[in-house]
Amino acid sequence: MKQSGATTVRSLSGGTGVGADVEGLALVSRHGFGVRYDLDPATGLIANPQHDLYGESLRDKILVFPFPKGGVAAAWALAELAERGIGPLGIVFRNASPVFVQGAVFAAIAILHHLREDPVEHVRNGDRVRLRPRAGTLEIVHRVATPP
Repeated sequence: MKQSGATTVRSLSGGTGVGADVEGLALVSRHGFGVRYDLDPATGLIANPQHDLYGESLRDKILVFPFPKGGVAAAWALAELAERGIGPLGIVFRNASPVFVQGAVFAAIAILHHLREDPVEHVRNGDRVRLRPRAGTLEIVHRVATPP
């Protein structure tokens, strides 16, 4: 993990997770996320025109979503994204599914869920965040400007 040296603006804690500590830009959605349902696996872009992040890239982002969508195919799809270098650095859900946890572990993608506070409500798209899965924390280290 590359440390930014930035002071934490806000910290969300109490979660459960696995994987290495990572830091990057947050990609936040109020919709669920399914690798097989919402993503173009060839590009790593959200390809579902009904999704609120349509056209956004997952590459090197820390995803913040309310819930996962999909079944067992999500595990191998996450691994394929990571192998191709177009996957996310980390994933934060309100509540993850065992399949997404398995896929994240298999793909070496950090994953965290069950924070005391709702990450979808507190993290903004474009915030720089530090995900510490084993410590159960998500830190906002740089806040994007508030939209007008």
